[in-house]
Amino acid sequence: MSTLKPQLTATPNCQAAVDHAVKRKPSLFAWLVDGLNSLGSLLIFGMMLLICSDVGARWLFNHPIYGVAEIVSLTIVAIVFLQLGSTLRHQRMARADIFIDGFIARSPRLGHLLQALFNLLGLATCGVIFAATGPMFLEAWREGEYLGVQGLFTAPIWPIRLIVLIGALVTAIQYLLHIIADCRACLVVGKTQQE
Repeated sequence: MSTLKPQLTATPNCQAAVDHAVKRKPSLFAWLVDGLNSLGSLLIFGMMLLICSDVGARWLFNHPIYGVAEIVSLTIVAIVFLQLGSTLRHQRMARADIFIDGFIARSPRLGHLLQALFNLLGLATCGVIFAATGPMFLEAWREGEYLGVQGLFTAPIWPIRLIVLIGALVTAIQYLLHIIADCRACLVVGKTQQE
């Protein structure tokens, strides 16, 4: 399990449950998610070097580096899916914080249920992406699909589609972990309200 920190504002018992979840050592899955994020950061750095080299080659030698546009277009997709799970894990996914945080403060149980619903929709979206990309990956693998101009530059498409599959799967698992954490927080709030 990853270290999730649901935002509870109820009782000391709720806060103790959250503190316990936060103090746990990161799991193997957490290392995987953050490792994919690091790989995405390395790709950003590599893409930056490639673009700067292309600009330099055009300026100094009046000759572009072939395939830069194709590599950049593929790399941007890879970066997004490599870093998506970590973005979600560290609760940096775009959302209406003012609305949901206020809702949790006023009605913690209902707020966590609403957050679990948001995470369920995210899980479903990742499932659709995974299901749609799977056949495209297999076709690209079997057919040897590539991007570019033969004779100048070509790059296979299947590695990027594989990254999309991995990123969608990892993000779906992270959404599931958030759903579980929100449901647990909802139960803790329910128990403390009954006491």
